[in-house]
Amino acid sequence: MKYLMMCEGRNEKAIMNLLLDANKLKITRDDLIELTPFNVRQLSNPTIISMLKNYNKEVAILRVGDSQRDKLIIPNELKDIVSPNRIYKYCTLPEIEILLIINEGLYNEFLKSNDKPKEFAKKHIVYNKTKYNQLSEFFVDYYGGKRIHNLIDNLKKYKHLKKHNKNDLYLVDLLK
Repeated sequence: MKYLMMCEGRNEKAIMNLLLDANKLKITRDDLIELTPFNVRQLSNPTIISMLKNYNKEVAILRVGDSQRDKLIIPNELKDIVSPNRIYKYCTLPEIEILLIINEGLYNEFLKSNDKPKEFAKKHIVYNKTKYNQLSEFFVDYYGGKRIHNLIDNLKKYKHLKKHNKNDLYLVDLLK
């Protein structure tokens, strides 16, 4: 069975690409439809519909993002391909930037602030003389290469710091 990895934003997609490229996940690129994660929130995207119809076999859906409240709507033409029982939500609540905050040892300071993680990161996180700027390239530079172990450590710490709904999984659950 193949997987369709749906990432809420560009930064979630960058994180998943880093983990895939470093071979740190239970799945590989070969397990993914089109060998890549997609930056989409719903299956109604025409490219996704076309891809899945061309594949025409059952797929599991891996949803990655902080906003998991919206229900995934399965279009009628995909009902034989996508089963509601094979939809898995990997939550990064409140925002993916929380991983940067954890890595910098600023989690307690963040909790005392009234900032959202994105705003806090913009104020406090600098890497290689670059302030956090919400660009995916920042995540790739920050966690890429030999720093991939930092990302894995941050995913593990995150699971201990944040409690999700019982049906939501953690990105660490996808690690080998």
